[in-house]
Amino acid sequence: MTDHSTCKGSKAARRLCPICLHWDARPEDGSGPGIGYCSERDIITLARCECEYFEELTEEKVEARNRALYGGYKDESEDEEEE
Repeated sequence: MTDHSTCKGSKAARRLCPICLHWDARPEDGSGPGIGYCSERDIITLARCECEYFEELTEEKVEARNRALYGGYKDESEDEEEE
């Protein structure tokens, strides 16, 4: 796999993109490992080791992003109480 220019020179550099909220690996594109779409930059890129847009992926952040994109949803526990 080819390294992004931000990963050159440091063997200990950690690829940030695969654990970033803005990363979409896009396996359906057949791009290969280490290549994906960055929604913050709006580009297809190699996984980077430095990025000013990096935001670590957590379950809470994914849920908040999905709510912002797709709207809210009823909690399953509320559905059970109504029955």
